[in-house]
Amino acid sequence: MNQCLSYEPDHAWPASLSCQFHQTSLGNTSLAEISHAGPLRVQKLFHDQDLAHCYVLHPPGGMVSGDDLDCRFRLHPQAKVLITTPASGKLYRSRQNGSMQTTRTVLEVDAGATCAYLPQDTIVFDGASGDLETQILVDASATYFGWEHIIFGRSAGSLPFRSGRLSQRLSVYRDRRLLYRDHLRIDPETLASASGLDGLTSLASGLLILRQGSGGTDAVVKSCRQTVEDFPGKSGVTAIRDGLINIRLLSARAEDTRRALELLWSSVGEQIMARTVEIPRIWRT
Repeated sequence: MNQCLSYEPDHAWPASLSCQFHQTSLGNTSLAEISHAGPLRVQKLFHDQDLAHCYVLHPPGGMVSGDDLDCRFRLHPQAKVLITTPASGKLYRSRQNGSMQTTRTVLEVDAGATCAYLPQDTIVFDGASGDLETQILVDASATYFGWEHIIFGRSAGSLPFRSGRLSQRLSVYRDRRLLYRDHLRIDPETLASASGLDGLTSLASGLLILRQGSGGTDAVVKSCRQTVEDFPGKSGVTAIRDGLINIRLLSARAEDTRRALELLWSSVGEQIMARTVEIPRIWRT
């Protein structure tokens, strides 16, 4: 087991994926164009009424030093898509030369479109060196809800995160103007510090962007706070400005964070879709 986790291949394995989603004449969403290179694929779309569920597959299941993933998704006007992954991502131990594992995700959400970017968690192994960057470009009339859930170390195998680093960057542009930027840098010292993560290893960061001028920010904040009020960890839901809501969850158990995120999708999804939404079936397999 430990030999597998320490395996260091001689070559990196870069991969890229580009998807274009369009609304059909029947009001559903289709994957109209797709291109890929390396080990990144998309399954056939599932549908929750007019909301398409898109599963992004990375067959290796984890990243080693030098691996680079580049994912780009564009939702054309009125398209409605939930993007997720079939399992946890993994950042394995880095090589001694410190070469990084990097991912870049760009999401363009056009006029009237709705995007939910809800990948399953990413496990950061001891000694990993990761750089995760997400860029969101939304039209003023678009809606976006997304999260990143990071787990540091593997408690089940008594493999804590004692060395390494993670950089997590998020930039949001509305009508090509910077709306919000967030940058987290986490190493074992930050993880252990009372002013950092206080030893809690499961961190989720969420962001909700409502249509400009749609109102309802206070009601959504109240609903989200009620959803996580029984969360057995630390939580915060903050309206940074009208229509821009930040969510943080921090706990000692990844299972608790996963459950809270599912509840948040049910709550937020119902409000942005104006109906009850389904949990992606891949989360149950």
